[in-house]
Amino acid sequence: MAGYSFQSSSSSGGGADSAFQQADANGDGRVDINEFRNFLGQNLSGGG
Repeated sequence: MAGYSFQSSSSSGGGADSAFQQADANGDGRVDINEFRNFLGQNLSGGG
């Protein structure tokens, strides 16, 4: 069975931490449904 590992690092050059910070538009540490929709819309349309 293959193991899965995730390491969070501010020097990772992107990844989940970066995506979360981009999605958390108001900076409250949570991504609400509107922030999530906006984030998906920007990334699916190629905007940024």
